[in-house]
Order: sequence, then structure tokens, then C-alpha cells
Amino acid sequence: MIPLANIITNLSQEEQNKFASFLKKKSKQSDSKKLVLFKLILNPKIKSKDYPKKIYGKENKVAYHQLRKRLFSELVDFISTERFNQEEEHVLEVKKLILTSKHLIENKSYKPGFKLLKKAEEKAKEENEVELLNEIYNLYIQFAHYNPEKELDYVIDKLESNRTQMIQESNLNMAYATVKQKLEEYHKQAIEIDFDSLLEEVFDRFQISTKSGSNYKTLYQLVQIVAADANVTKDYHLVAPFVTEWYSRIEKSEEETNRYVFFHIKLLYFIANIFFRDKKFEESNFYLTKMEELLLENKKYKNIFKTKILVLKSLNTNYLGGNKKAQEIIERAISEKPDLKNKDVLDAMIVAAMVYFHQKEYKKIQSIYGKLQATDSWYTKTMGAMWVMNKNLIEILAHIELENIDYVDSRIDSFVTKNKEYLIQDQRASVYLKYLKISYSQPDKVQTEEFQTTFFEAVERKPRLREDIYILSFLAYLKAKMLGKETYQTTLELVDRMN
Repeated sequence: MIPLANIITNLSQEEQNKFASFLKKKSKQSDSKKLVLFKLILNPKIKSKDYPKKIYGKENKVAYHQLRKRLFSELVDFISTERFNQEEEHVLEVKKLILTSKHLIENKSYKPGFKLLKKAEEKAKEENEVELLNEIYNLYIQFAHYNPEKELDYVIDKLESNRTQMIQESNLNMAYATVKQKLEEYHKQAIEIDFDSLLEEVFDRFQISTKSGSNYKTLYQLVQIVAADANVTKDYHLVAPFVTEWYSRIEKSEEETNRYVFFHIKLLYFIANIFFRDKKFEESNFYLTKMEELLLENKKYKNIFKTKILVLKSLNTNYLGGNKKAQEIIERAISEKPDLKNKDVLDAMIVAAMVYFHQKEYKKIQSIYGKLQATDSWYTKTMGAMWVMNKNLIEILAHIELENIDYVDSRIDSFVTKNKEYLIQDQRASVYLKYLKISYSQPDKVQTEEFQTTFFEAVERKPRLREDIYILSFLAYLKAKMLGKETYQTTLELVDRMN
């Protein structure tokens, strides 16, 4: 059966509203059965087995299944149209030009037809869309006898050159897959990775030239693979030099300046994020500034990255000691009615909670958590287990400070029960919760030498460069209790020492 409910519930609030409007316009009836079914699916209190009776007043499974198919068809139509977002606008624009030019030429409007085809070629070249260029050059050749400019040999040369580039892109895809496989093998065998040597070996195997392998798109695709490995090993300090060296090399190439702008922007964000993870906050802000400058020239991408930039800039500012300034920044990323299915917004809300915690603004944290009403299982599926861990720990720490101890006990017990598998894998999290419980239930023990010694031995601190910044923040909370100091200041001192 088509997973209709999963598709619908994974739409953002804005997309759900747009789809409802879309259905109303198409049916021209506010009470159409498709719209009724859509609203029923959005209501978590109504079970799917009750849908037919709610719609038809009786069990009518045949009609209901036909209705499901029609709603799914409308959903596919809506998503395919809606998802030509800013990231893909240029592709849609070129395709429209190709279709229109072909229609005009086939209907003997040769001059405007070839003029539009020329415009499509220019736009496809700007974005280096080799598959679209292949389609354009084939149309030029197909209708060459109608082209008043009669440049057949020139077009054939361009088609052959473009085909070479298409083969190169195919080789790059094979290279990415091979790099990913090699990284997994090295990780399993605990072999230290030399990214440059690995790439040289793989590029040589697939006959990828230095020129074709050095552009913003290629580097971005490569670093996604490298990042996946770094997220497991936490070896961000090994990734940063590799990425920045390649980036610097590409940046100096004049012909790459205006190519792959969208990938260039994404690459800058990636580098900024790597430096943040590596606790180099000034360097992270440097690349965020470069990113903002590029977005000023390419405003169509601004909304895609606006929240991401604010979140990372707020984190950098917070860990550089500017807690008040960090609050001002993050509050620009969260609204009174946030889109609670947007991953960037959800990230912003948890970062805001962390910033508020460092300011002792516990009531503001409660306000944020009052809006986060989805289940932990949904958040785990959408945002990942670590995000859920951070979310729950910040809430628990806030309620400890508010002295809501009964609530804290129930939240910890609930978290432990729901996350048994995760806590088996992450022993440090389990140990942390154990000592956290002691810290508020037996506060007289916290500043004893025994508590401090056994705690730090139990959590087995990682090498300083591999310690996650969020985990450091939670460790700093308990350390502050041990020393009788402020949590925020202790956090800054601990992070600074790790640097």
C-alpha cells in the first residue's frame, strides 16, 4: 500500500497548507473527499481504519482505496511542482526554454525558436548542466537544416566536448563511491587516512584530470563523503586542512569564479561547520562571512541558508564568550510560530535553549520546549539520536536548576527506558546520567574528591581534538558544580583548554 500518511506528515507546515489550497483550487470545492481524507490523515487522534466511515458514513473500502489513489496522484503532482525550489530553479528555467524552442521550431517559427535555444544553452553553460547541454546540442543538430546560421560542424564539436565532460562526471561518480568504500575499509582496520594520497590514487584509477577534479561541485561532493567519516571518528582536525587547501586552490582559478555558485555556497557552509566542530570559532565565522558576501551577489539562495548561518554564527559567538550577542543572533532564527518540521528551525530552537541555559534563562527554555510536542521517536527519525540526546539533556538540566526534581526524575527514567539501545552504545551518556542524578539528589557529594575522581575516570575523556563541543558543554555543567563556579564560565574555560 502507498505510504500516504508518511508522505503527508513529513511535509512541512507550510507545505501542508499549500497542498490544502492546491486541492481546493483543483476540486473547486472546499469539502471535496480528497481534502477530507487529507485532513483526517493530519489528525493524529483519528485511526486510519476509521477513515472510510468518516468520509462515506459507512465501510466502503473500494471507493476509499480509489480515493487514496487519487489523493496520492495529486500529492505527486504537488510535490513535483513545489520541489522545484530555489536550488533547482535554473534547471526548470532551462527545460522550459528547451521545450518552448522545440515547439516553435517544429511549428516553423525558426528565428525565435533558435533564439530561445541559444538562451537555453547560455543558461545551461552558466550552471554547467551537461545533460541539458547534451539535449540542446542534439536539438541544434536535429534541426540544423532549418538554422539560418548553419553552424553544424561547430555544434558537433560542442556536443563531442560536452560528451567528454559527461563521461568525466560519470567517472567522478565512480570515484566518489570508491572513496567512500575505502574510507569505510580504513575505518574498520583503524588505518590513519591521508586524504590527498587517497584522492590521487582514486583519481588516477578513473582517469580524472586535476582540472576536472578541482571545482566547487567536485570538492563539495567529496567532502560530503569525508564528513560522513569525520562524524563517526570526530577527526575534524584532519578534515579542515584537506578541505581548505583544495578550496584555496579552486578559489585562485579565475574560470571557477562564477561556476557552481550553489555548490560554492554549500561548500563554504561545510567549511565553517568543520571549523566549529574543531572548536576554531574565529575561522568558522570567517567562512560564514565569505558565505554571506557570496549570497549578497546571489540573493535567490538567501532563504535556503539564512537560518543555517544564524545558528552557526550564534554557536561560534556563544563559545567565544559573547553569550548576550549569541542570544540576539539566534532569536532572529526563531519566530513566534516556528515551522516545527523544518530541520534548520529545530536546530535553531535547541541552540537557543543552550544559549538561554548559559544565561540562566530557564523560563525561556520552557517556552521553547512547550512548542516541541512531537515524540522522541519522530525527532530521532528526523534529526538523529544525538540531537534528541542534546534536547533532553538541556531540558533536564534546566529543570534541575528550577528545582523541579520530581519532574527531572521522571524525565531521566523515561529517557533511560526509551533509549536503552542508544545508552548501551554510548556508555559515557549512561555514566553521565548516573552522576547527574547524584549531583542533585546528593549535592553534598559533588565537591568531594571521590566524586570528582570517579566521575572523570568513568567518562574516559577522549583526546582533546576529538571531543564533541556539546558533550563538553554538558561535562562543564557537572564540573562547575564540583568547583562551585558558574556553568557558562566553566564551559568557556573547558573549551579553551581543549583548544
